[in-house]
Amino acid sequence: MRLKQILSALAILTISGCSLFPQEAREVEIVTKPIKLDIIQPTLPRPVELKEPRWYVVSDTKIAGEDRTYLEKFLEDIKKQHGGDVVFIAMSIADYELMSYNTQELKRYINQLGEVVVYYRNVTINEEPAGAIGVDVE
Repeated sequence: MRLKQILSALAILTISGCSLFPQEAREVEIVTKPIKLDIIQPTLPRPVELKEPRWYVVSDTKIAGEDRTYLEKFLEDIKKQHGGDVVFIAMSIADYELMSYNTQELKRYINQLGEVVVYYRNVTINEEPAGAIGVDVE
């Protein structure tokens, strides 16, 4: 019985905690101030350096003052360059226009992506502004 009373008294003291000793409510002070975050910036990738391919436009028109066509001259030149082998990779004008469009789309996408990266670098770096990223064609 005595143990029951001791456990009851301990339970009441534990539940009531410090409420038996009234304290004044303290005023909470809220302070807002900016915190500078040091965000580690990844290194920018090197710019895209595209190489310009050579394109040959060859017709079967006769060369002025010669007894051969532009096609025959082209074939002779290619045979000299490649040890007698001649291989063609051909495309139609419409396909060339599609390839040109796709290349311009890639260039536009890369430039816009570079602008986004530069924007976020400028937002997160408080020092000097980051440079632009471009596509150079050699």
